[in-house]
Amino acid sequence: MAETEDNLVLRLLREIRSDTQDTRQRMTKVERRLDELHEGVVAAMGLAGLANVATEKHAEGMDEIRDQLEALRRRVAELEMRT
Repeated sequence: MAETEDNLVLRLLREIRSDTQDTRQRMTKVERRLDELHEGVVAAMGLAGLANVATEKHAEGMDEIRDQLEALRRRVAELEMRT
């Protein structure tokens, strides 16, 4: 009877070990996918941030050009009034 109980316990332990190994393999795959996803998100955020900075710089440059154009228009208007 003791041998039968030992065999039952050993069989159950083998099943548990097998299930644990399967779970470990699945978790490894999930971790790998999460790492890939994290890298993708970081890259996307980086590109979005870079685009945002480029857009801001472009807008600042356009504002500067508009200010210069307005100053030139005033100067031309003043010169035209003198003649």
